[in-house]
Amino acid sequence: MERITQLGEDAWGLLRTVFPLGRGPGPKQPAVELLDIERYRLHRAVRALWETVAAPEGLVLVLDDLHWADAGSIELLDHLIRHPPRARVVVATAFRPRQAPARLSAILSQAELIEVGPLAAAEIEQFLGPGAAAGRRRELYDVGCGNPLYLQALARDGRWTHDADRVCPAGDASDLLRASLSDDFAALGSAELGVAQAAAIAGEEFDADLVAAVADCDRNEVLAVIDRLVDRDLLRPAGVPGHFRYRHPLVRTMAYQTAGAGWRVAAHARAAAALRQRGAPATARAHHVERSAAYGDPAAIDVLLDAAVTTMHTTPATAAHWLEVTLRLLPDDATAQPMRLSLLGMRARALGVTGRLADSRELLHEALRLLPAESAEERARVAGFCAVIDRLLGHHAEARALLLHELDGLADPDSVAAALLKLELAAGRLTRGDFTTHHPWAYEALAIARHHSDRALLATAMGMCVLNGLLDGTVDSQTFASLDETSAVVDALPDGDLSRHLEATVWLGWSEMFLERPAEALRHLDRGLRLARTTGQNHLMTYLRMGQGTTYGLLGRLQEAADCFADALEVSRLTGSDELRAMALANLCWITTWQGDHARALRLGEQAVAAAGEDKDWYAAVAHGLLAQARLHADDPGTCIEILVRAGGGPGLPNLDPLSRAGWYELLAAADARLHHAERAGDWAHRAETLAATLGLHMRTGFARLARAHALRSADPAHAARHAVAAAESFAEAGDRVDAGRAHLLAGVLLDRCGHSGPAGRELASAHALFTACGARGFQARAVRAQRRVNARGPRHSSRSGRIGSLTRRELEIARLVGTGMTNRQIAAQLCVSSKTVEVHVSRILAKLAVPARAAVANALAGAENGGDGGSTGR
Repeated sequence: MERITQLGEDAWGLLRTVFPLGRGPGPKQPAVELLDIERYRLHRAVRALWETVAAPEGLVLVLDDLHWADAGSIELLDHLIRHPPRARVVVATAFRPRQAPARLSAILSQAELIEVGPLAAAEIEQFLGPGAAAGRRRELYDVGCGNPLYLQALARDGRWTHDADRVCPAGDASDLLRASLSDDFAALGSAELGVAQAAAIAGEEFDADLVAAVADCDRNEVLAVIDRLVDRDLLRPAGVPGHFRYRHPLVRTMAYQTAGAGWRVAAHARAAAALRQRGAPATARAHHVERSAAYGDPAAIDVLLDAAVTTMHTTPATAAHWLEVTLRLLPDDATAQPMRLSLLGMRARALGVTGRLADSRELLHEALRLLPAESAEERARVAGFCAVIDRLLGHHAEARALLLHELDGLADPDSVAAALLKLELAAGRLTRGDFTTHHPWAYEALAIARHHSDRALLATAMGMCVLNGLLDGTVDSQTFASLDETSAVVDALPDGDLSRHLEATVWLGWSEMFLERPAEALRHLDRGLRLARTTGQNHLMTYLRMGQGTTYGLLGRLQEAADCFADALEVSRLTGSDELRAMALANLCWITTWQGDHARALRLGEQAVAAAGEDKDWYAAVAHGLLAQARLHADDPGTCIEILVRAGGGPGLPNLDPLSRAGWYELLAAADARLHHAERAGDWAHRAETLAATLGLHMRTGFARLARAHALRSADPAHAARHAVAAAESFAEAGDRVDAGRAHLLAGVLLDRCGHSGPAGRELASAHALFTACGARGFQARAVRAQRRVNARGPRHSSRSGRIGSLTRRELEIARLVGTGMTNRQIAAQLCVSSKTVEVHVSRILAKLAVPARAAVANALAGAENGGDGGSTGR
């Protein structure tokens, strides 16, 4: 204020005409008479004011919403731009170009213009803060379109949700939004406001004819008003010529809310009638019908039902809404009962696939009570989906009882209805982890599907049969032939047909993953996920994302796996299924363990076990198993064994599927080896070897070999190293990079213990490279530590002749035969001993010579006979 008083009395008097200033300098306040033609005097006074305030530090003046400026303010700005202050002054303005008066636009064209776009999706978290959940941030971004003001208002108003068809008409503008948007409508005349309201009724995008019909006025009048609304930037031209849309969805909401409730009912009726005359589809008319139809109106019911049927497989949440409205309009009499029954079943399915499980289950049971026995296929579909919902809610016994009851009531045991029920019984057996009871539900369903030539049903049955056999531990040439046939059938199905039995992609993708075909698995799981999103079948998305995540995890793409499991967790929470949540958390525990964050992995594992509850099913066993794995890598092998054996149902792990048991046995062997229980580790290795031999799969063979390496690591490190090297090769064949790295790491440590620094270094380098590429940071750190130990010791040389001298006469004899390339069986025949005896001698020879494989025995013998350490002990 002291600086301002430095202005002269004349300037002070001029400024008091526009600014709320107090007494100025001097003994009196002059009465300034400013003629219109002398406005430049005021402009000069303002410039002098800025110069005074700016000295000496400078001045930044910010003018917001300049598009609302009056003519006098624009004239002042023009003068100040043409006659800038003689001081360090920066003027920053914000305005909407489309709403700016022409003179303002011309003036500002001389300034430096910075076009500010909406916030990007990635910036929303920073703007809203970490407290907003990811799903809520996406929802607010979709509605707010990146506008910071609208985002702030929406974030404060928890009632707002996004629905592309209904968000604007259905929402109530909050006080903050009303304050933000009221200026857009305050200056409108009655004709402009009426057209603006009619445009809000018409839809997200509209033409003048439809607005004229809604407003019940002349088309030419509407076009003239639209021009004025475009000038005000309330409306903007849309992509289609002759079509328009609101500047922002929330502006449309405000326009809608300014209209009277009764007028809106009539306006929606006029919109529905106009669209009907145009031949518009039911989906375009349904929301107008919803807001204008009378109870019992058959034409309205037909439109809403048509819209529901059309959207059932694409946007089932929308279909569920239309069905709810239809049921509300349906007369409560006997003639409407068949339609009510059908609508109940349809809405229950729509609710189920969008995650509203409890509501869906209630409607499904109501529909079953009303459906006659003669409607066998419809009853089977309703019962089948009810079983899906029951399983997602953890009600396995209820699901099985319902399906068996429906199956017993069928008149035709070879009908499509029977196939549908048997497929659900087979699915229930897998999801509850019943690997001891064998019933040919899936195979019987497959026979029925082939008989009826239903390709989509056939694909589901075939995929179920393959996975059923796999989880029973059956892998043979027929398994791969069936897998190829299933893949061909699924690939030949159009998206529309496959969407009716989308479970086929789940069963097929998981089977391909288990049978070590990761590229094919991802292709089918990706397609299934795309269709699940398109059709809103949320109940399948967790299975699909977990299949993707498991495949990525085995391929060593750990961050992609973590992203999949995080998505699966979000979807599981939306569905309300504790079982799916337990599986998602458990798999996150697995990947987090591999990534080396052991504290977080333990937290996730504990959460998974808590979500699984007290049930003894497969979900719970897997959750406990992956927590046990996290315990081992957090240096708690004793608890690892206790958790896994108890949850698995005993040493045979009957609660876990045979296909995965080799991996669990390897985990137990590693834990017992850590505790120096070599004999028990050997028992686990034997179990793993027995299973792997029956399966013939590279990954399972790798687990068996690695389990044996754990068992031998203390007593016979050279022999153990050979098993670890072989395990790495098996894992590499399967594409399992992290487990291959684990095998290389163990081989390197064991070879270093045997004194073979060169081979040890190569194994550790392979392990380090794999862990680095995969992002397995915990294992990577262990590999680095092992490499440092090897490098610190440097190459170690010992007398091979001394090692040869440690051999017994029989061992030396066998060593020389091994060096010639003879097999154990050939040596046994020549020496008249058993092959087992030769195997024992060979193991001792390799340990005493400190070589990793029998191929190195010849070099060791040659070096000893030559009196030196020449030659390589390489693999």
